[in-house]
Amino acid sequence: MFRLLFIDDSKLDHIILDKLISGIKDFHPVVHSYDGEEALKIFSEDTANHPDVIFLDIRMPRFDGWDFLDGFRDPHSALPVKPLLYVFSSSIDPTDRERALSYSSVTGFFSKPVSRPVLEQVLNACVERAR
Repeated sequence: MFRLLFIDDSKLDHIILDKLISGIKDFHPVVHSYDGEEALKIFSEDTANHPDVIFLDIRMPRFDGWDFLDGFRDPHSALPVKPLLYVFSSSIDPTDRERALSYSSVTGFFSKPVSRPVLEQVLNACVERAR
């Protein structure tokens, strides 16, 4: 089982993920966060149960994905096993992709919404890393 943290301000994207992931029992539990700052608190409060995978939206009000990535550097460096962090965005600006991938903590960049093939690709990466 792989723990997944989904950070996105869109309730619809959370619903889509839940529908897609319902048939994939390998992702459990799924923790939902609607704000990057709230998600950072998860790491500071419960370092023993950190997620194996993070899905992060970059365009959120108040404390966005960029803020999360900047704040994630310290907790990320202290983790014994780094989570696979995937940025999801509806942005068509190529500089957003380049900027996201410039962070050493970012594993990949995908277009929203999350899709079944992407979930399977991420699951394969989790399984491969666990070997």
